[in-house]
Amino acid sequence: MTEAVPSVPLAVKAVGTFTGVELRWQPPADADGLTGYLVHRTVNGTETTYPTWGSWTGDEVAWSQSERIAGATYSVSATSADGEGPVSTPITPAPTTEAIGLTHTVPVEGGNYRTYAGQVAVPGGTQVVPLAADGPTHVIGGSIATSPDGREIVFAKGQESLWRVRTDVPGATPVQLVSGSTGIYRMAWSPDGTRIVYERLQPDSSSCLDMVAATGGTPVRIGCHLLMPTWLPDSQTIIAKDQFQGLLQRIQARANGAVLSSIAGTQQATYPEVSPDGRWIGFVSGGNAPAVIPVGGGSPKLGEAGEQQLASIAWSPDGAKLLINRYVAHGGNVLKVVPVDAAGQPGAAVNVFQRPWDERLGTAAWQGPRVAIKPTATVNGPNVSIPFTTTGMATPLTVTCQLDGGPATACTSPYTKTGVAGGAHVLQVKAVEPGGRATVAVRSFTVDAVAPAVRFTSGAFELTKAASVSLAYAATDSSGVGSYDVRYRTATYLANFGGYVNAASATKATSITLNVAAGNEYCVSVRARDVFGTVSAWSAERCFSRPMDDRALTATAGWSRGANGVYYLGTVTSSGANGASLTRTVQAKRLYLIATRCGSCGSVQVYYGGRSAGTINLNNATTQYQAVIALPTPAAFLSGTVQLTVRSPAMTHQIDGLAVRRT
Repeated sequence: MTEAVPSVPLAVKAVGTFTGVELRWQPPADADGLTGYLVHRTVNGTETTYPTWGSWTGDEVAWSQSERIAGATYSVSATSADGEGPVSTPITPAPTTEAIGLTHTVPVEGGNYRTYAGQVAVPGGTQVVPLAADGPTHVIGGSIATSPDGREIVFAKGQESLWRVRTDVPGATPVQLVSGSTGIYRMAWSPDGTRIVYERLQPDSSSCLDMVAATGGTPVRIGCHLLMPTWLPDSQTIIAKDQFQGLLQRIQARANGAVLSSIAGTQQATYPEVSPDGRWIGFVSGGNAPAVIPVGGGSPKLGEAGEQQLASIAWSPDGAKLLINRYVAHGGNVLKVVPVDAAGQPGAAVNVFQRPWDERLGTAAWQGPRVAIKPTATVNGPNVSIPFTTTGMATPLTVTCQLDGGPATACTSPYTKTGVAGGAHVLQVKAVEPGGRATVAVRSFTVDAVAPAVRFTSGAFELTKAASVSLAYAATDSSGVGSYDVRYRTATYLANFGGYVNAASATKATSITLNVAAGNEYCVSVRARDVFGTVSAWSAERCFSRPMDDRALTATAGWSRGANGVYYLGTVTSSGANGASLTRTVQAKRLYLIATRCGSCGSVQVYYGGRSAGTINLNNATTQYQAVIALPTPAAFLSGTVQLTVRSPAMTHQIDGLAVRRT
């Protein structure tokens, strides 16, 4: 009897997930008497063979491996009692840009079940390929959440610990984020990638929401009687289902987060998911139909209803379709893709994946590198800079940015724009691969274009006799004050103000000390800039003068000059002679005399431009050196002489200085 080995398996195909590979083939034409198959994997000339019977999927045999090696080729041969048949032509899986990530529950010995994290190749996958051959991803809960860049998932292990793991490379090591907890269930990753919110089942069957940094740490409690969290594009707000009202609510993503509002039209909503463009909330309606509602609330638009419940719902990275996971009547699940048009209307569902009755599929979501906007401040200045990443996407990419629904223009990271108006804004970044696969990321933010309010907090005086002056100032701004600029201008008693002099620039100090010269007037102003660089107008000026010394006044006969430390600048001009005068040419709006007041002091007549303006009485019960006395206000701006004439003969008249104000 002639020995005959089996012929070559037919129609061998290879598809890849990010972390593994799936082969499918049809049995050889002479399939009778087969004892199995051999999968041949060749890497850099080294071949490894894997004996298998495979698993039946329709009319094909399938085999998968949780190891994706770049450049590996695969071929299949059939075996019988007579030996191994010919090997199929080696093939290599096409590069993977997208996969469906999900949890897969399968029966094990003893009537038990085990749930692991895996991926389904897109398109064409018929198997759930485990992320890893073993390890933490093999005994997990039924929920996962995808990172905003599509390259990781977060999952719970035994409802007691929270983990994250890369899903775009094989052999990644899971990282534990939270341990020693209980009841960890559904989770959601913030759009900026910094935090993970997750549901914790409580002993009384209620649910609380906790939040932890994506790098791990101590969780904080957002609130209770809330479940099924999802994030809004600002990364500061979550949407969750309220267990009392049954409505979806907007909640601050912080410890003891306040409920901001309820979303009308979501009374029976479950499994909410905000679309990548931030416009819609996809959810499961009370009638077991996928539904879409504007993120601000309204009337939901329903897709096709089904007799069986939906187990999860997820948006595609471009926001153009929903991936729904529906239970099947007699066991198992089926994954369907539902297109969503520009008006938010779900279309007809198309089956993409199904498992047998004794297997269950949990949370299902698209995975694969996508555009993601990096962490940004919630409040920005008018000059915006927003970084984003497209790491891992196929190149060359076409990337466009669109602010507030305006024109979409080519852009690179970071997106920058100057002079953005104050208020709320939305940036959308879209990245399209050469094959047409598109991904979208959105970030909502606020621009603070309001300048700080700045004021002087001290220094309200008309004149100073000191050689230096300290002025204090302050500003208020909702975003915070960054720095101050201080300037001043100077006028002499005979000339107008000159240009401004910068006393301080971009200082964080809230006071300044200026040296001031006798005979000059100073006007100081300050402005503030907030932390974003928005600069206020200059404040109202704070003006003051320092008096000129008595020696700057021209004296007629009858006056004498003296010196003593009790007098302004250490000198004084004195007279007791009736009619003796002191004169100075000035330009002034207001004037102040520095003089001694005492019990033996008399009066002086004040003349402006040769015309009498009034009399100043220097008599006082107690002696006051360097007393400041306001002279009569000129009827018009004075550009001429000031004359002080003694009108009390034989009495004391001690003139110490004259202060001139143009303001």
